[in-house]
Amino acid sequence: MDNNTLIGTIAGALLIIVGIKLTGDLGIFISISSMFIVFGGGLSAMVVAYSYDTVRNALTMIKTAYLAPREFNYMKLISSILMTADVARKEGILALDSRIAEVEEPFMARGLQMVIDGVDIKVIEDILDTELDSRANRHTDVKAALDFLASVIPAFGMIGTIIGLVGLLGNLDDPSSIGPNMAVALITTFYGAVAANLLFIPYGKKMEERSKAEQLYGEIIARGCLFIAAGVHPRIIQERLLAFLNEKARVTFNELHLSEELGQGG
Repeated sequence: MDNNTLIGTIAGALLIIVGIKLTGDLGIFISISSMFIVFGGGLSAMVVAYSYDTVRNALTMIKTAYLAPREFNYMKLISSILMTADVARKEGILALDSRIAEVEEPFMARGLQMVIDGVDIKVIEDILDTELDSRANRHTDVKAALDFLASVIPAFGMIGTIIGLVGLLGNLDDPSSIGPNMAVALITTFYGAVAANLLFIPYGKKMEERSKAEQLYGEIIARGCLFIAAGVHPRIIQERLLAFLNEKARVTFNELHLSEELGQGG
């Protein structure tokens, strides 16, 4: 479970509810017709604008936003690449063939297999970069769909407002209809604003953050495989890959490796 997403959503909803309770009756803010207009209209617009797969992936992303994200241990990944590079340097590239089955990351396994097969470095780079770009494009499409939904939902809130006002003006001779029509007019705007700013805009940002983490992980793998194929010394590979991380992570990595080397030397 992603505690940040869950806590943020619950806290936002509770604060809004408390604010409503402090100023009036919570019951008057519940309108099924307003929900149909705002959420039904917004989802329908997204279905019109995007393909089935993109809509499905966007809705799935809403669900996964509340699930624990995949953990990317960059330092462990770099350590694994360095050990692989050390084996390739000491025993030869073909020595990696027996170690492919031990590689847990499929993307890295595919890259190393091409290295073992003697594929040209430029071809390996093109294949790995194409896969990374394709993944990034899929993520961009999903985020665009979520951003689109966040942008149209307030508009459907305004549509609901117009519907309520039309009903209100068309029945001024019936005092009993004024209250319900005015409620729809205002509550749909309220639903649209809350849904966009508390839910769908944050969902898009969450998608973007997770996509960047996954892309960085894939980029480190791709560069590592290319360095191994080029026969770059493990020390140089280490510095090149650590450049992807922030200063704190680099210091921590170097400290861990220093302690490991001292332990092995002892």
